[in-house]
Amino acid sequence: MQAWRAQNAPVVNHLAPGLTADEIDALEREHGVELPGELRDWWGWHDGATTGMVSGPPSEVGAGPWTLMSLGEALDTRRSQLDLNDRPFPADQADWESEWAPWFLPVVTVGNAWLFADLNAAADGHAPIHLWAHTPEDVFAIQAPSWTQVVTTWAEALEAGHFTWSPAAGEWVWADVLPPEVERLL
Repeated sequence: MQAWRAQNAPVVNHLAPGLTADEIDALEREHGVELPGELRDWWGWHDGATTGMVSGPPSEVGAGPWTLMSLGEALDTRRSQLDLNDRPFPADQADWESEWAPWFLPVVTVGNAWLFADLNAAADGHAPIHLWAHTPEDVFAIQAPSWTQVVTTWAEALEAGHFTWSPAAGEWVWADVLPPEVERLL
């Protein structure tokens, strides 16, 4: 948040209040999921943006094209993606044909791409993070070992000036060359 404030990024003024533990518990029960501690902390800190996930700069994290999702938006997106499956998720990854797994939970979005947590592989309060690109190809490759690592990488990239908010242009500007640890999260 400090990096956003330093750049006067609009997202700072549009963060939705965090959910209470009881609100998170109720959403978990309703959707049949169990969040790892780091995601409970994430949505307890701020529940997306007050403007919603498709509002442009007011919901953009700035480190890449990603926009914040509320927990409700993430769970609704998960449900919508599951509804698109023509068949159950295959037992063998070699048989995968772009099905959304019930244990995939998106955390941030841009269009029809997501960084998502693999809830099945969650351990010690953390879940590995994968990328569902606009053309999903390698969704099984782990892009970061945890959501905490994603946020840390983004904060470091913002602080290093790899992404800067341009008030004149009203958009985030990216450096021409990004470190590999940042590139894989885009």
